[in-house]
Amino acid sequence: MTKKHRLLIAVVTVLTLFHMIFCAFYNRLYGYFNLQDTLQLFLTTTFILRGALLVIIAILGLVSLNDHDSKVTPFYLIFFLFNLIIPFIFN
Repeated sequence: MTKKHRLLIAVVTVLTLFHMIFCAFYNRLYGYFNLQDTLQLFLTTTFILRGALLVIIAILGLVSLNDHDSKVTPFYLIFFLFNLIIPFIFN
């Protein structure tokens, strides 16, 4: 595993932790923004940020495939699938 891939996995790990924290407080944030009449903006922003996170992880996985670093590719796949199901775990 190269230094570049270690750094990228660390970044994806940190983003996944932030995503988990966000999902833990999602219901409270949903209620708050609903009371403030900005729920549509919150939902749109949430959708865009989650999509961007999944796209970033997918692109990093493709980079690892292009580098022929087969040891790292399963990590990106696990992170991608984990971030895909996190919202369903916390609800």
